[in-house]
Amino acid sequence: MPCSLPLSHLSLSSLSKNPLTSSPSPQKPYPLHHRLFVKSSINKNPETTTKTSSWVSPDWLTSLSKSLTTAKDDSGIPIASAKLDDVSDLLGGALFLPLFKWMNEYGPVYRLAAGPRNFVVVSDPAIAKHVLKNYGKYGKGLVAEVSEFLFGSGFAIAEGPLWTARRRAVVPSLHKRYLSIMVDRVFSRCAERLVEKLQPDAINGTAVNMEDKFSQLTLDVIGLSVFNYNFDALNSDSPVIEAVYTSLKEAEARSTDLLPYWKESSFLITRFLIWSLDFLCVCQFSCLFISRSLLLQVGFLCKIIPRQIKAEKAVSVIRETVEDLIAKCKEIVESEGERIDADEYVNDADPSILRFLLASREEVSSVQLRDDLLSMLVAGHETTGSVLTWTLYLLRFFLVSKSTRRGRQSFTRTTSFL
Repeated sequence: MPCSLPLSHLSLSSLSKNPLTSSPSPQKPYPLHHRLFVKSSINKNPETTTKTSSWVSPDWLTSLSKSLTTAKDDSGIPIASAKLDDVSDLLGGALFLPLFKWMNEYGPVYRLAAGPRNFVVVSDPAIAKHVLKNYGKYGKGLVAEVSEFLFGSGFAIAEGPLWTARRRAVVPSLHKRYLSIMVDRVFSRCAERLVEKLQPDAINGTAVNMEDKFSQLTLDVIGLSVFNYNFDALNSDSPVIEAVYTSLKEAEARSTDLLPYWKESSFLITRFLIWSLDFLCVCQFSCLFISRSLLLQVGFLCKIIPRQIKAEKAVSVIRETVEDLIAKCKEIVESEGERIDADEYVNDADPSILRFLLASREEVSSVQLRDDLLSMLVAGHETTGSVLTWTLYLLRFFLVSKSTRRGRQSFTRTTSFL
């Protein structure tokens, strides 16, 4: 889910370049003490806030679902008292803050009813670790259902044997030598580029939307490390970022839709619409001519509903971008006759994951490869940007900031391999 915590009032007065990187020009010294002024979207005027609510998930359905499931529930998991408006705020709103509020009210594990769906929200590290270690016992369920239009059969939502096979194919590319090269060539340089762009704002005390900056940063990092392609999102508008956010917002909206009209299996919904139109025609609209065969086509509603049209266009942008990058890299690999000849293989000119996967000569369809790489691009870019944004929000608290500095010093002493 996209991080929805725009830090639109953020004063950065202590940003400086990496101390290990020398700079030819003297930098203006910054004060040792600074404050982060945070204004998140949760503080917006409700009259001017645009909500991404689902047209088929009314409050009555949430209440009904809550009452029905409560009667059968013996788990002992507390149920958060959240109306649809509260849940709608999560869709393109201040994602982490409402979840954090409910965690403080109901504990580290609680249930959230939204339309026909019930979500179990886990905030306890030990429980989260248990779920991750026992992933075979927990299906991806709703996440896979509402995201399939975007990820296809990529490992982001794959399960069972398919997930195991795709993970085994991708993991070898993430070896120690690759990480060492990426930290030096990509991570550090992209971070320095962001610092350079923020320095004028830090000097002038200009407010900065850090969610946008981190989103641009992570897209640049993933582009270079996965595809050896520079999106240059920090310096120019990227249609890929907009497409990613549009797609993820659509996935969020689908999670609370009562009628999954966007599913290929929504044949009964289409039949219901045809029956309704027939009834209207018999009653008074005898002059209404609608092609029944057109309505019977799977996905018809996705062709006429603006929200679905927008989502489909966004997915097309992402897929075309990934397919183009794969085609260009494949052409180079084939022309050079490249093959993996070592355990920690890296092409020095192009150390990307895509280059490794193509050089491995694994028998995999172009669609499967595209979906796997798309999983890295979308899921990796969005989640990393969200974590960075939330981390920066937490750094406004003195104890967190102090603990982070202490941990950073310890980390740099124990990561010489990088």
